[in-house]
Amino acid sequence: MVQVTEIPAAAGAGVFTVVTQTSTYLIDLAEKTLLRAPGVGRNEDVTWEVSELRRDSEDIPLLDVRTCRVGEPAQFWVSAVDDPDVRTWRITTPVVAIERID
Repeated sequence: MVQVTEIPAAAGAGVFTVVTQTSTYLIDLAEKTLLRAPGVGRNEDVTWEVSELRRDSEDIPLLDVRTCRVGEPAQFWVSAVDDPDVRTWRITTPVVAIERID
């Protein structure tokens, strides 16, 4: 496991954990999946509210990582599990840490 400051735009493979102010994400670039665990790894700063999102704690199809850098909100382009034609952005609270686990 290696701490990194960002997920490079050109990364086509690898598994990462991304801790934000309110949640932890598990990203598998090879499998193209994103899993959000709300409240896990939550920062001590209580000014950030934990939101509930559809499909929390489930793998959802990941289309692209637009940006994921420590200190900034991450932006993930995802599609709906039950309808791949429905696409949306997941924009996080600021990223606290990123770790490459594979």
